[in-house]
Amino acid sequence: MPKSNKGAYLKWIEERQSWYVVWFENGRIRKKSAGTRNRIEADQALSRHNIEIDQPVDVVSPTKRIIADVLAAYAEEHLIHTASKEAGGNNIKSLIPFWGHRPVSDVRPVLCREYAQYRRDKAAKAGKNASDGLIARELGVLSAAIRHDYKQGRLASPIPIWKPAPTAPKDRWLTRHEVVRLLKAVRAKRRIDPKTGELRFHSYARWHLSFFILLALYTAARKEAILTLTWSQIDLERGIIDLNKTGGKITNKRRAIVPIPSKLMTFLRIAKSRAPENYADKYVVEYLGKPILRIDQSFRRVARDAGLSDVTPHTLRHTAATWMAQANVPMWVISKYLGHTSTRTTERIYAHHNPTFLMEAKRALERRPEVKSEKSTKPSAANLIKLTI
Repeated sequence: MPKSNKGAYLKWIEERQSWYVVWFENGRIRKKSAGTRNRIEADQALSRHNIEIDQPVDVVSPTKRIIADVLAAYAEEHLIHTASKEAGGNNIKSLIPFWGHRPVSDVRPVLCREYAQYRRDKAAKAGKNASDGLIARELGVLSAAIRHDYKQGRLASPIPIWKPAPTAPKDRWLTRHEVVRLLKAVRAKRRIDPKTGELRFHSYARWHLSFFILLALYTAARKEAILTLTWSQIDLERGIIDLNKTGGKITNKRRAIVPIPSKLMTFLRIAKSRAPENYADKYVVEYLGKPILRIDQSFRRVARDAGLSDVTPHTLRHTAATWMAQANVPMWVISKYLGHTSTRTTERIYAHHNPTFLMEAKRALERRPEVKSEKSTKPSAANLIKLTI
């Protein structure tokens, strides 16, 4: 049985750095450039293409469209071209066992709540925890996949999706004393193995991990931005670090251009002196000359050695922003340093750390109202004397 024509769709061509409109015509695949790197503009180009050639598309009702097909199309046509493709792929893997065999019409609040309980039970059996935030992100991917299918003309109507209410942002940050403990644990050449209880020795200093911690604290950058940082993004003469990778795609998680603090400058000069020749395109944080793809496991081990709980690499970014707020740095400045697109996000997470937060409102409430004395309308004695003379 021949496959049904799913209609024209968008495809990112890496070597051309552009979106392309792809469709089948007379049994042959055809494509043309959308002439843009912007996804919204590419969607508009796809709409114009469909109008121009009156491309027939199999539009089906939500009762016939299977969710596994919706997720597969979303992953192939959109997700693999985003910076969050790995996280999105993991979310799809979690969605498939529960939703894969169901039609889109089954997506209702009752079943979404059943999915939430299913994820919690499954995580509990594995000794893990599935938070409401994680479940909301997974259902968010399902919602995005259904919307994508609808925009591509394969689904007759979109479906609203229930998600757990957002949780309060995690407020774990490190004191300066805890940072010292963390760095001491990194530089220690011996540690207790938590599984065997035996004392283990390191024949090397974990320079890459301590360097990562310092970069995270002084730049307030995300883990991915630090691990992909190259020497071409660092200008020691001007004293700035451009966290935006050359040729990288613009995502909702923006990256800032930050100044280099004097203490970090010292470590950068040391690291640069150790870098090989033609180091411009080499990674700043590396291990034995190779880039570091994941640092979470070694970081958790060091945090455990330092006696710190509930600490992840992202805690360092949160710590840097908290220190700035505690030093009374304006929220809009912190927002620019973090690369936030709106100061509302910064205020929601960090404003309560600012010592002057809501102080103006406090003073207004404590201020005593001014009581205006009414001037007497009766003439004074002096005026009476003047009037009688």
